[in-house]
Parts: sequence; C-alpha cells; structure tokens
Amino acid sequence: MSWFHHAWLVRYALPATVSAAIAWIGLAREFAGKGRLLGSWASSGLTLLVLALMGAVAAGAVILLPHAARIPPVLAGAATGATALPRRKQDETAQPYVKFMTLGIALARERLAQRVHLDACTWSDRFLQGIETSTQLRVFVHDLKLYLLERHPLAAETKAVNAIYTDVEKAIDAALDVQTRIDEACRDGELAWQRDPTTDELIARRQAFGTALAQCGHLLHFAYVHGRRSENAELQAVRAKAMSNDAFHSPAPPPQRRWYDRRTARER
Repeated sequence: MSWFHHAWLVRYALPATVSAAIAWIGLAREFAGKGRLLGSWASSGLTLLVLALMGAVAAGAVILLPHAARIPPVLAGAATGATALPRRKQDETAQPYVKFMTLGIALARERLAQRVHLDACTWSDRFLQGIETSTQLRVFVHDLKLYLLERHPLAAETKAVNAIYTDVEKAIDAALDVQTRIDEACRDGELAWQRDPTTDELIARRQAFGTALAQCGHLLHFAYVHGRRSENAELQAVRAKAMSNDAFHSPAPPPQRRWYDRRTARER
C-alpha cells in the first residue's frame, strides 16, 4: 500500500466510515418502536442513502475546511454522524429551509420515516389476507393479544395492547350486529327461504367488517414494530390456528368400544 493510498484512507475514508456508523446508531435509536429500517428494499435503500450522505458530508468537511486541519479527521466524522442522533421535535413550519441546508439529508430522513410506516401498514394488510369472517377475526385477535402480552410484559406495552384489543372487540361486535340485522331482514317471517341481501346491505356489511380488519391491523402494527423477523413464523401459526376448523369445533369424542369388540380383540 502506497503512502498516498494510506493518507487517503486516513483523511477521507475513515471520517466517512465513522460518520456513517454513528449515523446508523442514531437512526436505530430514532426508529426503535416505530418500525424496521430494513423492512423492505425501499426502506433499505433510503437508509443506505442517509448513511452515504452523512459519510459524504464528513468527507466534504475535511476537504472544504482546510483551516480545521488541527482537528483529527476522526472527530470531524464523529461530529457529523452525531447529527443523526434523536433530537427534540422542532417546528418544521418555522424553519422549512433547514431541509435544503442539510444537503438533502433531512428530506431523505423524512422519506425514510414515511416508508418505514408504510412498510408496517403493508405488512399488516397482507397478513390479514385470508381472514373472511368476523368469527375468524375474533379468534385470531384474542390469540394475538395473548401472544403479545406474553412477549411484552412491560406495564406501558401491556396497557397499549389491551387498549387496542378493546377497540378491536368493539369493531368486531359492531360488524356482528350489522351481520345479524341483515340476516334477520333477509328472512321472510318463519319461512324456510330467505332473500338475497340488497346492494346497500352488502356495502354496510363490508364496511363494518373492513373497520374491524383495520382495527385489527393496529394490533398487528404493534406486533410488527415491537417484534422481530424471527417471530413471523409464530404469528403465521397463530393465524393458521384461527382460520382452521379446529378453532370453532371441539374434536369428536373417541368411539366407545362395546363388550364384543373387546372380546374379539382378545381372541385375536
């Protein structure tokens, strides 16, 4: 390795690396409990973009500030990387030009926050695909609540899970009430046949069930942002259990053996 190559690494690459590393720690702290920085290809690309911009700023600071040669380049990288650490929320309307003064870093971080939230919503919507009845949804929500309470025993998280579960239960009860009213309206007295639901009744039933699904999505959103990727298989098992017939019907009792069955078995 030549002397020039070694000097380039120490002067430019090292500050950029330190800046990106500290920026990663800051992003991880900022998005803890909000989502996953690497939840999708889009969020991963935006995360890498923010880190690359922070590294470029550190390298640019070394190049454009020759009068700061007395300061070690590593400290310059640490100072720029520290800007990604969580800070108190500022009034964005009072300082809209800050996004452009940061060389696009603020814009990229804002887009990253939106993408992380969208990833959580998309994951929740896809996870609920296949649940078609309020009964399935009720069983799944109850099992999901028990699953979350076991893995998040802290008081604040337990309170949040119970509050979301209460809202989901209310939405499911409302959907069942709408379904019951429509079924009763479709019956013609005590006759065996019944008419088909009208368009308005179908829309009302679909809207009520959609509201219940949306409320359940909030509970899944909690499981997504506070959980790990390794828990996806366990969550899928909870969903499969709620959608199976065993969730609604008790297993059939074993057949009773008669006296001649036992005698035949002994003769064999």
